[in-house]
Amino acid sequence: MNLGTMTPDPVLSSFSLWLVLPLFAVALIKAPWGQLMAEQERMTALGVAIAVLALLWSMSPELQGGEKLHLLGMTTVTLVFGWQLALFAGVLAGLVLVVVGNWDIGTLPLNLLLVVVVPVGVSALVLALANQLRRTNLFVYMLGVGFMGSMLAIGATLWVASSLLGTELDHALVLLIMFPEGFINGTVITALTVFAPQLMRTYDDQRYLGKPQ
Repeated sequence: MNLGTMTPDPVLSSFSLWLVLPLFAVALIKAPWGQLMAEQERMTALGVAIAVLALLWSMSPELQGGEKLHLLGMTTVTLVFGWQLALFAGVLAGLVLVVVGNWDIGTLPLNLLLVVVVPVGVSALVLALANQLRRTNLFVYMLGVGFMGSMLAIGATLWVASSLLGTELDHALVLLIMFPEGFINGTVITALTVFAPQLMRTYDDQRYLGKPQ
């Protein structure tokens, strides 16, 4: 969900900017750049992810209040690259949309807070909770984190957007968008985990396929 034609409150925009900027700075500092540069396959995947995110976010029907609703895809990016590079990819995708005129520069900070920071934070939290389980298996990662985690991520995004913008949350609309978000992310994560596990930075064979400790 992004602001579309809505004009955000200046105070809310400033709050979003001063929240997004430090997180982005921390992500840049802590991101595993050395590992990324050493693997051409992952560098290519990151570029593809940025392009896909920009395309996904541009396909957004406008709601009655002026805001636009779309799928996020950030859970997949978080699980593939880790939260640091996920924030980096999300910010770059947002800048691409500003350059092509799909997003207004004035809405960028709040859009990034809703579309990038919130879903990445929720996805990373769900992953951390899953990793604390004593007994895990592959389905915990693919369905628990991938499918359910992405549904929680977009649900949290819609709730935060509704709270900040003062708009009424349409529960039927929330349910309508949560399932396809979960299905698409869950399907992509399942496919990558099975056929290209080397791309999944957050996946651990020993944890999810090994014996419980």
